[in-house]
Amino acid sequence: MRRSITRRAALGLAGGALAAPFASRSSFGQAYPTKPVTVIIPFGAGGTTDLVGRIICEKLTQRLGKAFVIENRAGAGGNTGVAALSYATPDGYTIGMTTPSTHGINPNLYKEKLPFKPFEDFEFLSLASSQPNFLCIHPSIPAQNVAELIAYLKANPGKENFGSSGIGTSIHLSGELFMQLAGVTMQHVTYRSSGALVQDLIAGNVRISFDNFTSPYPHYKAGTLRGLAVTTMERAKIAPEVPTLAETLPGFDISSWNGFLAPKGTPKEICDRLTGEMQAVLKDPAVVSRFEELGAAATPSSGAEARKKAETEIAKFKGIIDKAGITIQN
Repeated sequence: MRRSITRRAALGLAGGALAAPFASRSSFGQAYPTKPVTVIIPFGAGGTTDLVGRIICEKLTQRLGKAFVIENRAGAGGNTGVAALSYATPDGYTIGMTTPSTHGINPNLYKEKLPFKPFEDFEFLSLASSQPNFLCIHPSIPAQNVAELIAYLKANPGKENFGSSGIGTSIHLSGELFMQLAGVTMQHVTYRSSGALVQDLIAGNVRISFDNFTSPYPHYKAGTLRGLAVTTMERAKIAPEVPTLAETLPGFDISSWNGFLAPKGTPKEICDRLTGEMQAVLKDPAVVSRFEELGAAATPSSGAEARKKAETEIAKFKGIIDKAGITIQN
């Protein structure tokens, strides 16, 4: 039997065929995710970025119904993990974290040898948290505040070293900026970890340190270390009695921040969905409280704001690195 079709019916079928891709596209982001999502953290387990990432991924798992699985890929100041992210399939099932090292400092240190392009290779999703670095000294140094420390260092040039847990980190560059703005000189001593640095500081083997706030904070509270200042423009909520370096050295502003990226080409619908979910998680009072216990602040943002943060950080650290003459030997 021969079947016929009217012109109106034909147009209706054609219209339906044309509409189908658009309907599918508009619901694409809402259907995501349909399987577990890998989250690359470019540093080892137990550090601030790892802790922040795990808190957020736990909440994303609860909200979206699929596991957000942490994959720690440490190495080269974060370059190894972020480079791996840049090569991942841009389908929303591999995302990762960024920090001042990967999108502030390393582009200035590694330059053309950086194994990824800071902007061209990624979609920016959201900032996550910001934590000050902490200037601490051994109690044997006769200084009760930053001004007294600067006066002591000027009266004893070359006598003291300062420790950090890594060359080319925001911690190291906090020390470099301190010397530049205060007009003092110290030798930088690098440690493999914050734990090793704190133990040597308590022992007096190194008497001045810059570190992420979380590591020395318990020892500051116990009185075994003297905490003089934080490196951010605002005081830490968990320790409002500790002044900022900017109160003595105007313009001093360095933080240990982090955020989330996706590989370039990840569908906009998925990026928008992730950004929205991250913003909701970072406004959750329980998450805000957990961050404050780490001495950190939740910093939900748009993707554009996260990208702007990276642009600003790269420009800021370039000035510090160039003035200090810091290079990485490859």
